[in-house]
Amino acid sequence: MININEIKVFLEVVNTGSITGASKNLFISQPAISQHIKNMEEKLNVKLFERIQGGNILKLTEEGFLIYKELESLSRVFDETIDRITNLQKNIGTTLKIGASKTIGDYLLPKIMVDFLRVHNVNFSVDIQNTSDVVEEILDEEISLGFVEIPFFHKSLESEKFYMDEMNLISSPSFPLPSKMEIEDLNSLPLILREKGSGTRKLVEYKFESLGITPNVAITLSSNEAIKYMIKNGAGIGFLSKLIYEEDEKNGSIIVLKIENLKIERNFFMIRKKERIMSNLEGEFLDFVRKWGEGKYVP
Repeated sequence: MININEIKVFLEVVNTGSITGASKNLFISQPAISQHIKNMEEKLNVKLFERIQGGNILKLTEEGFLIYKELESLSRVFDETIDRITNLQKNIGTTLKIGASKTIGDYLLPKIMVDFLRVHNVNFSVDIQNTSDVVEEILDEEISLGFVEIPFFHKSLESEKFYMDEMNLISSPSFPLPSKMEIEDLNSLPLILREKGSGTRKLVEYKFESLGITPNVAITLSSNEAIKYMIKNGAGIGFLSKLIYEEDEKNGSIIVLKIENLKIERNFFMIRKKERIMSNLEGEFLDFVRKWGEGKYVP
């Protein structure tokens, strides 16, 4: 049996005349569009399209045209029914259900959401948890978009970069430091880092290894806020995302230690299910996040 997602994709390909146009309007990849069409052809045992002009333009076959007329009518009835059901829910607002890993959820996503709410009257439901849980909720379609700090590869997911984060070595202004910091000082100065196995810790360890440093790790914590508190109160120095300490740097309670080649940059990623057709609102939020991450949004 063909499903409503396959019908929506088929109709959009017909209406736009191309897989590229349907992909843009439905916010799903061109391979996913092609797979939907292939699935329909196999289930109906007909060829729906002919490719002309080198395959750039799709033309309905005779069978495809007859199927299009039937499904267009069916889709219109389906949409009208959904609208009637939706109108019954008078006191339920539109909600964007998304998930995020901790640094993004605590420090970056709220900024994006506040800016989005300036131009859209919507509700948000956000789960802040580890990456594996975010992925699981997307696969189960409990949330529509996930925001994670590491790339995640899965055959059913699409992943794209949306923000470049910066991590630096920071300290309290009162912490006793050498008059001129050198990379070798990290072999002896007390470091406060995230716990073993965290994505942030792995990045820092990789950086140390590339520089030939064996750090003096004095304290490990699983909370970014706890690390920042310890550093601000002189217990040691450590690496944190600029998102976490930027306000403290502005008020002078934290300083960035300038050592050549010690800045760490990392990408943040948006992930979503490949074949899931997004609502207009979800698509608008996805596009907004892209523009925000590129610095193109101006309040």
